[in-house]
Amino acid sequence: MNDINLNNLDPQTFTFWMPPQDREIYIGADQRALHLPQVPLPVKCRDMEEDDAPTDNAIGQGVYDYLREFPDCLHNRKYAELLRDGYSHFLADLAAQIVMLDNKDVEPAYVYRKLTYLKILRILEPENTGLLWQLCQGFYSLAMTFTELPRARRYLLDAMRYGQDLVKLKGDDAAALNLLAEIDILFGDYPTAMTRFGKVLEHITDKQLADKIRARIDDCMTVGMPGHPLIDDLEMVGEAMQLYAAKDYPLATEILERLEV
Repeated sequence: MNDINLNNLDPQTFTFWMPPQDREIYIGADQRALHLPQVPLPVKCRDMEEDDAPTDNAIGQGVYDYLREFPDCLHNRKYAELLRDGYSHFLADLAAQIVMLDNKDVEPAYVYRKLTYLKILRILEPENTGLLWQLCQGFYSLAMTFTELPRARRYLLDAMRYGQDLVKLKGDDAAALNLLAEIDILFGDYPTAMTRFGKVLEHITDKQLADKIRARIDDCMTVGMPGHPLIDDLEMVGEAMQLYAAKDYPLATEILERLEV
């Protein structure tokens, strides 16, 4: 693998190409010129011939497909800005797919796809609190989906990250603070959870909702906090589920029995 492809996350499908400094693409009916960013751009291997420069369309398609697969990749902001400025039809397609997935009761894989697409939009609008809430709540819900328990820790960390980013922008967001408190409980950070619940109570005026938060706090205090993070139990359930699917029933049963102790 050559140096330019060291950060290529899928070298079987993509190859990176460094555009010359004078390379432009031409946009719209008036053929407005746009200089390409001076970073390695992902192009589909099938669209890249040896020693040949890719076409304008191949550049846009490659960046779009790569970013949909790896929204957290190196140079993701440059890629998203290139789509915005030079290939806006791809972002329109992205938004249309998000709307379509929003209006359907879909499997977790499609929920994850929608969240991936929202990540791309968030790159372009880092202070959009609506996007941050959708990502926070979406990853939390995905983590709590039974079939996704093997990946629950990763999804909860994503939810926490977006929730914390939201609270930095909007410190009185009660919904985000409440969800972050629930995540803190799952990770065993009970003092922080209680602090967040307290902040929620400071910012809400709905008496019924406030009563629910107080009841949640009382429940935590009355029942007591587990001696280990609850996320560990969720992961064990996920592991048992995978073993059961692989027909390793004895080991799956052993794990579940350990949880009952």
